[in-house]
Amino acid sequence: MSQGHRLKGLAVLAALVALTAAAPALRADGFIIPNPRPGQDIPPLSVKYHHVKVEIVDQVAKTSVDQVFINHFGRDIEGTYIFPVPEGASVSDFAMFIGNERVQGEILDSREARRIYEDIVRRMRDPGLLEYMGRNLFRARVFPIPANGEKRVQISYTEVLKAENGLVKYLYPLNTEKFSRDPLTDVSISVRVESRVPIVNIYSPSHRVSVRKDGQGLARVGYEDKDVRPDKDFLLYYSLSKDDIGLSLMNWEGPEGSFFMLLASPRFAAPGERIVAKNVVLVLDSSGSMSGTKIAQAREAARFILNHLDRRDEFTVIDFDEGVTAFSEGLLPATGDNVGRALKFVDAIEDSGGTNINDALLGALSRMRDGERPSYVLFLTDGLPTVGTTETADILRNLAKGNERRSRIFVFGVGDDVNTELLDRIASDHRGASVYIGESENLEAALSSFYEKISSPLLADLAVEFKGIETSQVYPRVLPDLFKGSQLVLVGKYSGDGPVSVVMTGKAGREGKRFVLESRPLTGSDKFSFLPRLWATRRIGYLLEEIRLQGQNKELVDEIRRLGLKYGIVTPYTSFLVTEKERMTIDAAAPAAQEAISTGQVMGVGAVKAAKATQAFKLEDRAIEAVSERILYKDDKTFYLKDGVWTDSEYRDGAPTTEIKFNSDEFYRLITDKPAIAKYLSAGRNLIVVFGGVAYRIVE
Repeated sequence: MSQGHRLKGLAVLAALVALTAAAPALRADGFIIPNPRPGQDIPPLSVKYHHVKVEIVDQVAKTSVDQVFINHFGRDIEGTYIFPVPEGASVSDFAMFIGNERVQGEILDSREARRIYEDIVRRMRDPGLLEYMGRNLFRARVFPIPANGEKRVQISYTEVLKAENGLVKYLYPLNTEKFSRDPLTDVSISVRVESRVPIVNIYSPSHRVSVRKDGQGLARVGYEDKDVRPDKDFLLYYSLSKDDIGLSLMNWEGPEGSFFMLLASPRFAAPGERIVAKNVVLVLDSSGSMSGTKIAQAREAARFILNHLDRRDEFTVIDFDEGVTAFSEGLLPATGDNVGRALKFVDAIEDSGGTNINDALLGALSRMRDGERPSYVLFLTDGLPTVGTTETADILRNLAKGNERRSRIFVFGVGDDVNTELLDRIASDHRGASVYIGESENLEAALSSFYEKISSPLLADLAVEFKGIETSQVYPRVLPDLFKGSQLVLVGKYSGDGPVSVVMTGKAGREGKRFVLESRPLTGSDKFSFLPRLWATRRIGYLLEEIRLQGQNKELVDEIRRLGLKYGIVTPYTSFLVTEKERMTIDAAAPAAQEAISTGQVMGVGAVKAAKATQAFKLEDRAIEAVSERILYKDDKTFYLKDGVWTDSEYRDGAPTTEIKFNSDEFYRLITDKPAIAKYLSAGRNLIVVFGGVAYRIVE
């Protein structure tokens, strides 16, 4: 394009973006900027759906985007379609037709794109695009967008993904979809990764994703949601390794300390390959309170587990109410005949009587055999201990003595009438986990889903050693076993400059295993800025569990409050960060959960909500970010809305600030002098941000 045509194009675009302050809602990702006529106020466009398909083959990624925009205006309108393109990417296809004419577009490099982004910000008075200042830009003219109609846009681009310390990063700019006038009907991202080197760790710090490995060199990742305004970019990391267990290390250094995350995943295992045989005892509560739907679903869950035992496994079933009835005196091989008889035993279980938790669990533990197999007790109950030994301390003491073979106990609490303190202590003391299932939830689905995750153990008795750095406050405190399809996420703080190497050991049956991540330098990269918030989330989970199980402690409460405020994490002690309406939808902030923790309740709705929240903090594979109109996350920073000003959590009230007017020449000089601040300035037109030791106050 000639310089003259380029200037003319910029002039046209400048006219297009001369809109009102309401214009932020016009943007999507890509987004269309309508061209208003003098004296007319065009309603914002909204996005009907946003579908993204990604194909990655040996680090070459092709991203295909399919969007439908809705024009809410009563006449045809004209606009300009804009899409922020990742650095180094090339647009391979753009599909939009006007009649039979295919629309053509152009790519502008980052320097020219910056001028256009800046012009949009200046004229629309919306700083949201500042975070894309360093990106290239694709744009195309769109006409007509039918009155009260739709315009479908498809764009594809290709890029070569970079690898750093064995990790490959993929980023899709989904963040700007939050500016759609209405929530998106549905949004989805599907990623297919193909590699000649086996794919091991796959991790998204931004979204809750499903991961499926279809072979050593093939994986599929999916994210989807409905009726949402996506407010953060989609970020995915994956690593490649030929080892049986792949290890990946990320680290981040900042003013608040140095943080790391270790990922450990087994390579893809074909059906039956390398799976360790296990011992399983299924313990079912059949007391009177389990009558009706609960006992029926419990039977179905038991059938699922029995039908999915490996033939090399050994098992039994225990039914308990006031007394304890076992399917067999000891463990039996999971042959077809034995499983068939066990299914008949389960069908005959009837609900009646009280709840003898102590004897049921001791009976399960006594049936475990010495040996090298991992042993699992799956314990399901909906009540309190009412028969036999009923005191929590006595039950815990008895189980500690009775579990000489170090069996893992996984606890499933059904309904609200469970002793959460007892169940959580049983699980944590015996290297298991506790799962709480609400009255309205499907017990069969929850128990079956959990069993699928632990049905195929690969490596037990894990231990991790770091060489070259000193680690502290590492979570989880007790490492779980590694199962087929599972992934260990270990986070903590560290000191030292490295280089660092990591050694993981464990047992596969009787055989000891050792895996090493070779010595490598610590990068101090700001690419992993999510790590402090992830670590703080896990730390809060640990502190909450201490309070719930040991009682209130001012020092622990103060630390939870400090971490919650710094990182924007909603806890029972920082529930004021969200609105009253939002508090009702967040377990950690629910009034019932707050009261349960503050008063030491161990049963009831609040106690179950508190227990669920604690488990979420401890076990989530990503930092828990509150969906709140008062909290805004920008990379490693958290902003709070205070009196109409988005305020950096690092700012202390009353501290001196450097005032700069939004949209002024000084504002853009600040971005030019300190490009890294642009992503924070995109938070709003009135904000306080601490950067480089200076507190900048941006004002209208």
